Amino acid sequence: MKNYFELFNLSPKFTIDLHEIEEKYHQFQNQFHPDKADFNSIEHSILINEAYKILSDDFLRASHLLQLKNIDIEDDENQVKPDISTLQEILDLQEKIFEINNLNEILVLKNNLNSQIKKLINDFQNAFEANKSNEATQFLIKAKYLKKSLIDLKNRQKNLN
Repeated sequence: MKNYFELFNLSPKFTIDLHEIEEKYHQFQNQFHPDKADFNSIEHSILINEAYKILSDDFLRASHLLQLKNIDIEDDENQVKPDISTLQEILDLQEKIFEINNLNEILVLKNNLNSQIKKLINDFQNAFEANKSNEATQFLIKAKYLKKSLIDLKNRQKNLN
């Protein structure tokens, strides 16, 4: 497992300076861009792109932090299981999405889900920084399911248009 924080010479923590990440990314791209470099530099450029994508996104950065602690919420076989209340909430949400038939309801639900995801990411940060990995993991798992529900909601919106 690559440690993208090391690649950008950063400490592995949730709170990072996004402006600093962007500056380092552009510096790396100038140095390793495929138009200016050899094959090894192309591979390094791909790695830099992947690292930038992950570190600059709150959810992906949080997931990467857990992976560095050998907790992978994306690994279906070894995934940490969500708690029962999260599963029930997601099932209820999926039912609601399936039954929704009004574009205004979709917009309201999208805004609500985005707010919930932001709060869960914030809760993740607080739990992670307090070394409560299990709690942090549950917050991120719930955010993952809500992000999937947003995709389902967008698909529902397409079907209604």
